[in-house]
Amino acid sequence: MPMLMIRQKAILCKLNRINDSDEELLDAATPSFDSCPACGAQGCCSPHASYTRWLISIHHGVRVEDLLTIKRVICTSCGCTHALLYDVLIPYGSYSLRFILYVLRAYLNRTGTVAALCEQFSIAVSTLYAWIDLFNEHANLWLSVLERISQVSLQALDYFENINMLPFSFFLRYGFSFLQKRRTTRSGRVP
Repeated sequence: MPMLMIRQKAILCKLNRINDSDEELLDAATPSFDSCPACGAQGCCSPHASYTRWLISIHHGVRVEDLLTIKRVICTSCGCTHALLYDVLIPYGSYSLRFILYVLRAYLNRTGTVAALCEQFSIAVSTLYAWIDLFNEHANLWLSVLERISQVSLQALDYFENINMLPFSFFLRYGFSFLQKRRTTRSGRVP
């Protein structure tokens, strides 16, 4: 049976005002699984299993690594299993959404060289530039025809951090998560 993800709503809010770590936010959240994303059956998902994954997040400006337990449910109607992922988690990635946005904000504030910034947060320079490209791509996808950005900026970050339930809404609209790198199939198509 295929395993899909059920995105759980979480509040992104302003990075500068968050004192809790991503792990504390996840611990305080209560998962809900009202309907199966595969078959649409209501009330048929029940707890099934769990798995662990590493989460690299930010707490008080410092990189933090935590081992998380991700809960899974199974649909009694179609038999599909689903991982319950909160908005701060990017599917198939180790970095939290807030960590990436925090690093992008530090990059834009020009507090040091790119090399120093990457060393501070223990990321590769290529990773930073991949996040910048991905932010531009997804920001323009979200903004569509309304207003396009030519490069990542503090104004663009502020805009996205203030959209209530952005990660959840983005997922509902496009079928993949904000700042999730989309994988291509063998045929070269994006699923």
